[in-house]
Amino acid sequence: MDGRKDDERDARIAERAYQLWEEDGRPEGLAEEHWMRAERESRDVDADPAEAIAFPDEP
Repeated sequence: MDGRKDDERDARIAERAYQLWEEDGRPEGLAEEHWMRAERESRDVDADPAEAIAFPDEP
């Protein structure tokens, strides 16, 4: 991947991780867990977009 695609992917993961954190009630100390969950979802989307959970455009 080029730098721009990496940046876009990281931004998408960060946004999803934030959404997961909010959905979980904004717990302290779980940033890495939320990031990893969002990263897994991103990989799923990249592997099979028809089967994966899409990233919503709006919260």
